[in-house]
Amino acid sequence: MPLDLTRRRLLRGSAAALGAATLGLSARPVRAAAGANLKFIFVVANGGWDPTRAFAPEFGNGNVDMERQAGTSHAGNIAFVDHPQRPNVRAFFEQNYERMLVLNGIQVRSIAHDICTTIALTGTTSTTAPDWATLIAVAESEQHTLPHLVLSGPSYAGPYGPYVARTGESSQLEGLLNGELLMWSDTPISQIPGAMQGAVDTYLRQRAAAFDAQVRSAQAQELAGAYGQALDRAIELKNHRYVMDFSSGSTLGDQCAVAVDALTMGLSRCVTMAFPGKNQRPGFDTHVTNDQDQLPLWEELFDGLSQLMAMLQTTPGRTGATMADETVVVVLSEMGRTPQLNDKQGKDHWPYTSAMILGPNITGNRVIGAYDGAYYGKYVDLGTGELHSEGAVLSIDSVGGGLLALAGIDP
Repeated sequence: MPLDLTRRRLLRGSAAALGAATLGLSARPVRAAAGANLKFIFVVANGGWDPTRAFAPEFGNGNVDMERQAGTSHAGNIAFVDHPQRPNVRAFFEQNYERMLVLNGIQVRSIAHDICTTIALTGTTSTTAPDWATLIAVAESEQHTLPHLVLSGPSYAGPYGPYVARTGESSQLEGLLNGELLMWSDTPISQIPGAMQGAVDTYLRQRAAAFDAQVRSAQAQELAGAYGQALDRAIELKNHRYVMDFSSGSTLGDQCAVAVDALTMGLSRCVTMAFPGKNQRPGFDTHVTNDQDQLPLWEELFDGLSQLMAMLQTTPGRTGATMADETVVVVLSEMGRTPQLNDKQGKDHWPYTSAMILGPNITGNRVIGAYDGAYYGKYVDLGTGELHSEGAVLSIDSVGGGLLALAGIDP
């Protein structure tokens, strides 16, 4: 089915139906946060991972080069690729399958890193379109100081730049809040004494109120309101420096700790992070020695994800018993890798990939989609999530639309 028709099908009907079509949303009431109260963590695996090393056990497909020593294992209804040197992967599936939805055969429509990354996160090839996390965060922006917090990795704010904040690869946000950033310049500047900072904040608020009272035109009123809101958020954010550290470090576990803190405190609704972390390229882009290089990456990734799930399951929630009852974790990569090894024992770029979603309000313990004999994505009935020869390509547009619907937003 042509991709544009798939997109039109996605955008027809109610948001609930669209979400159920792509994410298997439960039709029964569940003990979890409602869509508008859900929080989201996006983990982006940089470089284009090889799904046949975790999500796609294609051992019976003669067109796919599978890994030596690997085999198929099951956690509930989910089949995954098991390897003796990846115990963290096996443990993660066994511990989390009931909350897990695996999507195989997702089409991303390109084999170029930058374009695939844009498509994977926005559903478009436009770098001016906002990503899924930003759209979800903006819908509840009034309730959060930093609606979308980006710890590392790619993000696309589109027209919503004021709602997206990066911690910075050198923890610049932390340095800004605690004042150390003033000392990083070629000409260091002393901080305002602590006793005077409150007076400065009060003065700025008085100036904002005075300006707001004097403006007349609609444009000036809008500008005054935006300035006042920005000032309030800046002061609120500055006060958070006493209760959390925005220095996220480079490991996934370190980033997860900051992400859970930000969501738990109500500072953010969405957090985006990358694996491998800051300044660690090329990640999963294994054109040479694919198996040798991807094996430890999968093991480290799932170790970090295990830490994340443990944090969510042991942190009291804001509306649910724990943060795991109100947080959706989305793990994806911008592309997949070719089914066969090249002459350097590597794998090249491929326009079909897999993703994993964990959390409340989805039908866990399920796999949607599959790969055919040529390692293309099979067609799926977007009304049921079942494979169907007359269905549609499981495009990243459908996945993004489902995430928006899960968040209580009409795609």
